[in-house]
Amino acid sequence: MMNLKGSDKMLTKHIFCNISSRNSALIFYLIALYPFLYLITLILPTNFMQIDGETNGLTGLDFYYGILVAQSQFAVPLMLVTYFISVLFYEEYESGRLIFYKDISRTYLYNSKLAALLSMYAIYYILLFISSQALYFGYISQFDYASGKFLSPSIDINYSDILGIIGVYSITLIAIFFGIMLSMKLSTGFNILGVIILLMIMSAAPLINGFKYFFPNSYEEANNINEFIIKIVIILLITIIYCGICYLAGLKMFKRLEY
Repeated sequence: MMNLKGSDKMLTKHIFCNISSRNSALIFYLIALYPFLYLITLILPTNFMQIDGETNGLTGLDFYYGILVAQSQFAVPLMLVTYFISVLFYEEYESGRLIFYKDISRTYLYNSKLAALLSMYAIYYILLFISSQALYFGYISQFDYASGKFLSPSIDINYSDILGIIGVYSITLIAIFFGIMLSMKLSTGFNILGVIILLMIMSAAPLINGFKYFFPNSYEEANNINEFIIKIVIILLITIIYCGICYLAGLKMFKRLEY
């Protein structure tokens, strides 16, 4: 076992490299190439996953937002991250491997594991953005329904896309923190089930009157810059509150785990 008494960055790097060396991590990153499935459906004579719309209506940002929503509903990336969560928390505790970190502060270790997981998802989102824009500007932009531009001339549409993207990021972040909290008590299968149920609730929330404002993915429209900024602040506050509760509860349980 390597000496883990170092900076936060060194421990985070060690955990990140360890989890990224798994075959499941490779699959996770490859899912970021999901946009290219649209290329296959555009070539084949099928209506599955077909793109259509008004002339010059689809921008690069629109396409990325659509891809982001689709992969969120797909849920496989989040399921894989929840599996990684269980590997880092539940399985290390159950197998007794947690004793290898006995000389390291529990808070330090907890934060390092969290940073490694968030780094993986950040890389995934970057790859997803690059692949979606490569497909859009390399192929889709030639069709009549595509504008060939990243942003729309309508500022309201850009506001809506940006708020929607931040909303998807936010519910994913909440689900990750929730999964970490559950991993202190639940095995991998039950943890994944709990996270998927939460994701389903958050995804359905915008459709339920009186309930939708409790989650960050319900604030998707803004008519001016002031309303846009206010909704971003609301989204961030809701996300911080939920993540903060799950973070503190998870940390408290993690500190109580015995070797």
